Amino acid sequence: MAAKISVVLLVKDESDRLPGALATVAWADEVLVVDTGSTDGTPDLARAAGARVVEVPWEGYVASRNRAISLASHDWVFFVDADERAPEALRDEILGRVAADGETLAGLLMPRLSNFLGRPVRHGAWYPDVQFRMGRRSRGFRVVGGRVHETYAADGPVARLRSPLHHEPYRNLSDYLRKSALYARLAAEDRAERGDRSGPASILLRPPFEFVRSFLLKGGFLDGAAGAQVAFVHAWYYLLRAAYLREIRRASGASTWRAGGRR
Repeated sequence: MAAKISVVLLVKDESDRLPGALATVAWADEVLVVDTGSTDGTPDLARAAGARVVEVPWEGYVASRNRAISLASHDWVFFVDADERAPEALRDEILGRVAADGETLAGLLMPRLSNFLGRPVRHGAWYPDVQFRMGRRSRGFRVVGGRVHETYAADGPVARLRSPLHHEPYRNLSDYLRKSALYARLAAEDRAERGDRSGPASILLRPPFEFVRSFLLKGGFLDGAAGAQVAFVHAWYYLLRAAYLREIRRASGASTWRAGGRR
């Protein structure tokens, strides 16, 4: 008998994107939507689609995701965001792997194929973007990390699937700019707590290096204009992160620049 699977979605104000995500995970034994304070009717849409809905306060990315995992009914948990889709090929591979090896594995890795403003990105810094999104609670499936860019972990062997999870990370360019600034700021706060500095190399050298790495070294040019756009926004994130880190450390009275022995 195959193990049962809970699909978990942590959401807030996702009434425009959640229905699409739910339609692609309706095969699961349980679909759990954990809402952190929506005001746009997201919980009602989720209930209408047949999902179990639990409303909780926002506690940060790591704590909120771990709380969502703890609320699932089954051992196997597949964590999906509202801007992601699990196509049939991925569904079939998940079900087959859990049926065949579910007793021995602690989790499953999968590539993630992102679209940038409607165009698939199959090269560069965004692909294969391997994600650890499915694991067993009995094997310690959990979320770890800082304020942003959290990761999943489990205790035991994991297998990698071939079929990608589909991802549409930004509604439009304005949404990208808003999220990029938010994530860069949170990442800078994490780095400031670790005592990192934002020196000249972080501002002047790292962003162009990241553009070259994404567009040339990782083959982003093969995606044409989309590859160039992704390389640019990838580099832009590193510039923002360095600038925010410099601002945070200056506000706290800490040194940020070192040049010629002066502070």
